[in-house]
Amino acid sequence: MAIDHSTRPATSPAEREADWLRDLRAGWQSRLEATPAPSGQEEEWRRTSLDGLPWEARAAAVPMAGTFDLPSHLADAGVIFGDLATVAAERPELVQRYLGQRETLPAQAHFWALAHAAWQSGTFLYVPRGIEIDETLVARVDLSGSPASFPISLVVAEEGSSVTLLEEIHSDDGVAAWFGGISDVVAGPGARVRYASLQRLGDAAWHVGAQRVEVGQDAEVITLNAEIGSATTKLGVDVRMTGKGGTSRLLGLLAAGGTQHIDINSVQDLIGSHTTSDLLYLSALYDRARAAFYGVTRVEKEAKGTSSYQECRNLLLSPQAGAEPIPVLEIETNDILRCGHGATAGAIDPIQRFYAQSRGLSDEEAERMIVRGFFEQVVSQVPSERIKEAVLGALAGRIGSDREADEGEVAA
Repeated sequence: MAIDHSTRPATSPAEREADWLRDLRAGWQSRLEATPAPSGQEEEWRRTSLDGLPWEARAAAVPMAGTFDLPSHLADAGVIFGDLATVAAERPELVQRYLGQRETLPAQAHFWALAHAAWQSGTFLYVPRGIEIDETLVARVDLSGSPASFPISLVVAEEGSSVTLLEEIHSDDGVAAWFGGISDVVAGPGARVRYASLQRLGDAAWHVGAQRVEVGQDAEVITLNAEIGSATTKLGVDVRMTGKGGTSRLLGLLAAGGTQHIDINSVQDLIGSHTTSDLLYLSALYDRARAAFYGVTRVEKEAKGTSSYQECRNLLLSPQAGAEPIPVLEIETNDILRCGHGATAGAIDPIQRFYAQSRGLSDEEAERMIVRGFFEQVVSQVPSERIKEAVLGALAGRIGSDREADEGEVAA
């Protein structure tokens, strides 16, 4: 008998939650019950099956352990950074203004509603108007020991503010788990936000999540999704260019091996005039790993003078690895500056490999150096040394240490 996943009861919230939060959960629970889980027939879902997703783990979901470090001078300036549940209890008037106020892509609507109904933990970052933060804030969350968790990351940058946030997500290998976290990023007029998610879940975990970004007038947002762990990842990225003159850069790094499956679908929705939105996602696939990318750039009728591009490139480092990049353009106006796409999937160029080996590198060292150079196209665009260091360190576990490659380059 088929199971109706949409009507499964969500995890019960804390007994002493405020009325506003209890009502908010109830509203999202109603939406969850009215929004069926993907059937697999949707274009965004036909490359990823949910047959192995541990739906029953919802009933055992627990809060994720998280660490948040906020320097005292930023706290004194009004910056708030901490666990979402704690902040909701201490500053309800602020959290209520932003939590659960937006919806996302129809393809991710079921899981978006699930997180809003069932969350018990998460990240809340609020930067007041005009506050510019130079250092990188870091939130670390650990799923180890939990069969499921549905945290919400809510990032709000008010007008003229700037902030850089790195979220690191981890769980142990060999432990089946479901990470259903979502992210909601709001950049007010003239704000600058850099948001990076480094996913290092264990090799038996599922990652089914969604990310929504709203870019206000003259705001600038850079997002980086580094997908390295998990058995299966399905992520929906929803970028709304609502404000005139806004800019977004969507960056992604996928490094997968074994039988890993990573599937990304994105929508760059250009709503405001004179907006710019560019996407660059790169994957390196080993063994029998597979990656899928379905990206839509949508230019609305009222959007004038926009510029956008999406590029997805895949390195196949094994004859058994596979990639399926599918870019789509939906343009409803003839007043655009640029709108294009590029997609590739293939092995390392034999000439490139031969040249590296001719400089004294072994075949393994040459491959490692080429992959590192490939990923550098994204890493070099990240304006945070803290994020670069964390991402390169995580990638080393997949592509190997860079010491030998560096020594080969020096010797050459």
